[in-house]
Amino acid sequence: MRHAPLDRCMYCLATGTPRTEEHLVPRALGGRPTLRDAVCEPCRRLTGRLEQATLDREFAVPRTLLALKRRRARAKGPSHLPWVAIEGDTAPSASTPATFPRTFSLPAFDPPGLLAGHERTAPTRIDFVDCHLNLGTPTRQARALSPPLVDPHAYAHSIAKWAYALAVAERGLACCDTRPMRDLLLGRRDDVFAFVGTPAPRVTASREWLHDFDLHDDGAWLTVTLALFASGGMTPYQVVIGRTGCQASRAGGEAHPEAMPALAVVPRGGLEPPCP
Repeated sequence: MRHAPLDRCMYCLATGTPRTEEHLVPRALGGRPTLRDAVCEPCRRLTGRLEQATLDREFAVPRTLLALKRRRARAKGPSHLPWVAIEGDTAPSASTPATFPRTFSLPAFDPPGLLAGHERTAPTRIDFVDCHLNLGTPTRQARALSPPLVDPHAYAHSIAKWAYALAVAERGLACCDTRPMRDLLLGRRDDVFAFVGTPAPRVTASREWLHDFDLHDDGAWLTVTLALFASGGMTPYQVVIGRTGCQASRAGGEAHPEAMPALAVVPRGGLEPPCP
């Protein structure tokens, strides 16, 4: 699925430069919808560095499971599986497709600082939520141990990037004042936990889709509730995209300082069907 092309880079807003498509959720995590002509090459490299590190580290187990699913459809599995620390084992070990763990954990945080009324450059709390992808016919029910979250900033930056792409795909670059979010994604500010967190109280996402999301006009803010691995039981993330008003003065510009709309939820279909 490809959304309508943009007329400028979604990060720096430059026009007249070659642009490529941007996945709303990375293909490595099963995301297929894209934004056409959405990102210039300098911004693609800049915004992708932390994302790739997070995919390689915190999402190693689920992306391997999804790769096994894709390759199984072609009767060919990945040539190498990553070594994984399994609950109950003394050290990381090699696995086969039949013994690779189907259960893994992802981090959850406090609510975004902008919604909680706190300045927040680092997470005040990190919990881990178990997720399970029911793929294939495993010969044992193994659980991958939760690795330490060595770079919370990189992880939250990736969540912000995907949520921003979803908001732009649904409402365009004039959806709200996107400048603070774009500054964050381009490395001009480092208070990522002002924008990214987990709702309080924590909610359970529908398991109908592999990933799911909602857009909310939440008082003065446009927010995205992003449920990565919803079908696996993961708690959704909450991401503040920017301040809203009656309309934006220009793409990505300041919102008009008028009365803010009441809370409204815009339900959307999921991004991918659940794993069988």
